[in-house]
Amino acid sequence: MKLLIILSIEEHTDEVRKILARQKVPIYSETEVHGFRTEAYQPDISNWFAHSEHGIYSTLFFSIQDGTCVGRVLKEVRSYNDGQSDDQPNPLHAYSLDIDQSA
Repeated sequence: MKLLIILSIEEHTDEVRKILARQKVPIYSETEVHGFRTEAYQPDISNWFAHSEHGIYSTLFFSIQDGTCVGRVLKEVRSYNDGQSDDQPNPLHAYSLDIDQSA
């Protein structure tokens, strides 16, 4: 099993929902996130959150699915990001994490 995580700015949340539906993800959760970038620490992740002292409203999606399903979602997220203009400052961020234990 895999934990699928997708982070999207508020403007792209409907597109993430469509991706999950097209890839037949049967159940997922989402929650609102208010992200900030500090000047003192700049992680090596370009454009995670755009520069703004007021923060960026985003949505965090997560689901536990088999590897095949997660692979399909990641492939479509890559395709979606590739199809966006080069000046798109906030691409979708998607991750797959192995689940080795549960209770």
